[in-house]
Amino acid sequence: MRLQNNKNLDQTKKISFFFDGKKYYGYEGDTLASALLYNDVHLIGRSFKYHRPRGIISAGCEEPNGIVQLELNEFTEPNRRATEVILYQGLIAKSQNRWPSVKFDFGAINDLLAPFFPAGFYYKTFMWPPKFWKTYEHFIRHAAGLGNSPKKDDPHKYEHYHYHCDTLIVGSGVSGLYAAKIAATQNLKVLLIEQENQIKIINNNEEHIYDYLVIATHADQALKLLKKPTKDEKFILSMFEYTNNIAYLHSDPLMMPKNKKNMVKLEFY
Repeated sequence: MRLQNNKNLDQTKKISFFFDGKKYYGYEGDTLASALLYNDVHLIGRSFKYHRPRGIISAGCEEPNGIVQLELNEFTEPNRRATEVILYQGLIAKSQNRWPSVKFDFGAINDLLAPFFPAGFYYKTFMWPPKFWKTYEHFIRHAAGLGNSPKKDDPHKYEHYHYHCDTLIVGSGVSGLYAAKIAATQNLKVLLIEQENQIKIINNNEEHIYDYLVIATHADQALKLLKKPTKDEKFILSMFEYTNNIAYLHSDPLMMPKNKKNMVKLEFY
């Protein structure tokens, strides 16, 4: 079941993807998790130790169970949270920590043997006899971990960015935006980091989604925020002149403009 007023989805653009070899469909704006749930796929993987069935229980980076192996060969990525993977055409994902399949997992026998496998039992069990350690190690290392690391180098080159700032703000929520504004007005170089690919602001139960964030500051402050300003940016932002002024705070209406439209709002920090 989907929310009818979901502004994140474009249901005019259908996208096909694969999970555990089976083809499914979602929409542009879906995450892998939302698309799987829409297709009534709830079993995503198995728990690490007892191989108990696991499904999606939360959203974003908080998701502990919906962890999948993404893509194949040199492009593969293990342990990706399905709630953070934006759906794209032809996406290939598979469940982890199961054999031969997530529905019929041979490792689930550990769940039946759970009374014999208390927490930390292996710290003492596999220390004796000492000469058997090499045999134990072989099986322990194969059981460790969830996904499989790529065995070839990724041929792609990815964009990266180096930025030195005075203030680093993680999260573009109301507090993050307010902190960024205050820091910018103090002539500090500010870097605002957001884990989502869009900025979402909820105000009075209304949700607004933005592709870009613009921090409105004075021209000289804006110029300092730019690490490598272009020639045009330097020229335009340097054209503004600033002077020191003395301001008097009062509430005498006789000293105010008669026409309220001529009143100017000033902010001081």
